Amino acid sequence: MFGESEVLEKLKGIIDPELEVNIVDLGLVYKINLDGFGNIDLDMTLTAKGCPISSVIKYEVEEALKGIPGVKAVKVNFVWEPEWDPAMIKTDALK
Repeated sequence: MFGESEVLEKLKGIIDPELEVNIVDLGLVYKINLDGFGNIDLDMTLTAKGCPISSVIKYEVEEALKGIPGVKAVKVNFVWEPEWDPAMIKTDALK
């Protein structure tokens, strides 16, 4: 079975096209719920509520996570609390 570390590793492959940093290091991933039956429920945000590529990011997240052996279903929830702030970016991500 897979764990949170495999999920995070897959999500690091998804790059925000404007900032050119992966969504994990940007601080966009808030919560990962694994139910033990192969289902992932992910709470994440975007850099802006009106992000024009939100559907693209959602698709990329779903496809990346479905590539993990044992994953049966992925649900991506966009949440807006707390609101994303550039201070959430990991300091070494911008090097």
